[in-house]
Amino acid sequence: MMNVCIAICTYKRPEIKKTLISIAEQELVENFSIEIVVSDNDKTDVARDYIEKLSRELELKLIYIHAPQKNISIARNACLENSTSNWFLTIDDDQIVSNTWVSEMIMRAKVTSADAVFGPVIAKYPSNTPDWIKKGDFHSHKPVFINGNVETGYTGNTLIRLDSEFFKDKKFDLTLGRSGGEDSAYFSAAFQRGAKLEFAEKAVVFEPVPEQRNNFKWLIKRKFRYGQTSGAKILNSNKSTISFVLSILSSLSKVSFCLFMSAISVFNKTISYSWFLRGVLHIGVISKLLGKHEILQY
Repeated sequence: MMNVCIAICTYKRPEIKKTLISIAEQELVENFSIEIVVSDNDKTDVARDYIEKLSRELELKLIYIHAPQKNISIARNACLENSTSNWFLTIDDDQIVSNTWVSEMIMRAKVTSADAVFGPVIAKYPSNTPDWIKKGDFHSHKPVFINGNVETGYTGNTLIRLDSEFFKDKKFDLTLGRSGGEDSAYFSAAFQRGAKLEFAEKAVVFEPVPEQRNNFKWLIKRKFRYGQTSGAKILNSNKSTISFVLSILSSLSKVSFCLFMSAISVFNKTISYSWFLRGVLHIGVISKLLGKHEILQY
């Protein structure tokens, strides 16, 4: 029997009930034993009884960990430290996994000999979502391919081979635990060390979009933070002064181009806002390169 560990970091989200139900309803094509590790990042362990009661009702093997420090990297590292398997899957506490999610992720890892696998996250929009957000599908995501390779990823729908030489004993960066970007940095570093990162197209998870995120202002903030994460990668690459200056000039030119494209697409909100948000990402890159601290999220 193959043992599989599913890690969930949570913070004051009763929606985790639906997440756990979806795990309990998995259709397993192989003889898997699933154990769940829940790392609670709240100041108190008030959710412990609720989560442990759910696990009993759903007949799930579950370990509850209280990681109260206000730092998401601490919660993620607690999951790593308490994993019961080298097959380590991660999802967010508001996501709902498809029925064959576990099987699809493991199958993809085996077939491709991957060190980590990422699945698509499909956004589920509330009825009052602006049309331009639905058409642009700004809240769904999947890994980006660069020259045919996946070079980084995220922790919402991921499989990591913890026995891989590229991930063994590696932890999430605590300095990024308040701002975000700790997952991107974690997988980027693994890729630079030689890890093989793959995409499992059929390993779908669904993520309801909260109303407070369903607006242009929130998307701007997220893109800016993504840009800051990219800027941090440039700073950490130890490039020469000339390369550093060229990175700033390149980002400036991209900002100008994106804003121009946004302006000429003004009669199509989805396209115009998409270009504008890409411009904001490059502004985030510049802000980090010039020394601005990341936006705090946790």
